[in-house]
Amino acid sequence: MTNNDRTLPKIVDSKKVFSGRVFNVTVDTIKEGDITYQREVVHHTGSAVIIPVFSDGTIALVKQYRHPAVRYLLELPAGTLRDRERPEVGAARELEEELGVVSGKLEKLSEFFVSPGFLEEKMWLFLATELVETKQQLEDDEILEVVRLSFSEAISMIADGEIEDAKTIIGLLLGAKRLGVPTSEAEYPAG
Repeated sequence: MTNNDRTLPKIVDSKKVFSGRVFNVTVDTIKEGDITYQREVVHHTGSAVIIPVFSDGTIALVKQYRHPAVRYLLELPAGTLRDRERPEVGAARELEEELGVVSGKLEKLSEFFVSPGFLEEKMWLFLATELVETKQQLEDDEILEVVRLSFSEAISMIADGEIEDAKTIIGLLLGAKRLGVPTSEAEYPAG
């Protein structure tokens, strides 16, 4: 069933309860048929996620502290889109900021909602190839370590629970499929 197959519920009221640097929160009152209910909604401009593939076949992940998870996570480079910024522009910007590389070829692989039960954020996933080194341009609060490894090492790290970030898992699995990289031991060549 698509959104066009039925009438969407109506928002009858929306109250902003928080306004922050990265997101805002509203409490929306929704009427769906004869039922009225409230939902808290986190509003976010969206993000670009990049799978950077170097000429030697390695990829780059970033390791950084994520306070809500209370741990360091290994993730694909990603970042919040600026107001009205096109996802491919944000992807190119984040690639240079976090890794210090520009991409000769940027291919969109997918777009997906992060957690649509309460968050409107959408992520756009890009495969970046033909990389050329420039200069890393980290923001003041970006403290990260760049980790280069093979695609198959990263896939193994997902299976071993070493990569726990959802956008990274989605990105690596879709990127592996696009590039023909095996994603399970059953797919590895014999020998």
